[in-house]
Amino acid sequence: MEFDVFSSVVLYLAVFLTAGILVYVGEKKKKFTPILIAFLLPVLLAGFRYSSGTDSLTYRQFYSDIKSESFDASMSRINDGSMEPFIVLLSRLGNFLHLDVSFIYIFFAAITVIFFYLTAKTISHKNAWLYFTLLLLIVFPDSMNIMRQIAAVAVQAFALSYIYDKRRNQEKPKLLLVLLLAGFSTILHYSSVLLLPVMLLPLAIHGIRNRSLYLILSVCAVACVCAFPTILEFATSVGLVSHKHIATFMETPGSIINVKFFAATILTIVYLVNYRRTGLRRDKFLCFLMLVGAVYSAVGFYSGYVGRMANFFWVFIVVAFVDLIGQLTDKKYSRIIICLLLGVFYLIGYFAILGFSEVLPYSVAF
Repeated sequence: MEFDVFSSVVLYLAVFLTAGILVYVGEKKKKFTPILIAFLLPVLLAGFRYSSGTDSLTYRQFYSDIKSESFDASMSRINDGSMEPFIVLLSRLGNFLHLDVSFIYIFFAAITVIFFYLTAKTISHKNAWLYFTLLLLIVFPDSMNIMRQIAAVAVQAFALSYIYDKRRNQEKPKLLLVLLLAGFSTILHYSSVLLLPVMLLPLAIHGIRNRSLYLILSVCAVACVCAFPTILEFATSVGLVSHKHIATFMETPGSIINVKFFAATILTIVYLVNYRRTGLRRDKFLCFLMLVGAVYSAVGFYSGYVGRMANFFWVFIVVAFVDLIGQLTDKKYSRIIICLLLGVFYLIGYFAILGFSEVLPYSVAF
């Protein structure tokens, strides 16, 4: 069954906004049941989709192929770097239990939603529901397309938010926890390994003067974008990227409609100006994430596949926006309304009008 576009938008908004309200109720009354229901709503929405999402049918075919192949053939997918261990082993388990492909949809959606909540909770105990709602409106729909990468994004976002929280409280993050989260995100999607420098650098930036830091990062950013083909060849030679993927990296066209690049660039400039005015440590770290996010998304102008790496920073673009609105107005309800309207307009504009990720119209598997 397939909904029309208008009904699909209403469905997505109803699910995501209701989930956000339930998290608010659960946090306020300190009860887990509303939060659990909030988790289930988007998970079931993603879990029982049929063709919604560009890659959904590809995953259906993959799940069917796993069913008919030997264990050794499945392991060869991992050994040659064509598929990550997590989805291969999970698909074999699902087929062994005679479960529908909805099993892996639900599993990956659950990982995404849970780690989005943990991220929101780590960033702000008081406004976790607001961050969680925005992540559902802005980032979660992409998980119905590139579900492995968005699940990895959610795990990496939690790792970065953990570092952010520790730095904010002038505490030292536990390196082992960061590495475990990085390892988990890597078996979800191999591209996560390229985020390791981003996760480890914040541990060292405290002692660097802001001007020197941003000058160094800006030069490195420009150099990395210009030298991208060379960097890609190096990553291939050391085994970070398989030869099978290099053609995909370079041949998938980019897009001039690079929302993440413009959002990250604008917020970087705003935060640089604001840091000079206030000197807040949180501005320094968020600006760092915005700048690196702008670099990754800049590659998306000529390599659509690699440009998807900007998804790893989209979470903190959302965080930076909420933080910025909070500094512009001290009226609680005005801040909430502005942030939620942004999320609603983004979902409608990006996914419905521009048609990215093909998550609209929504089609259900029964």
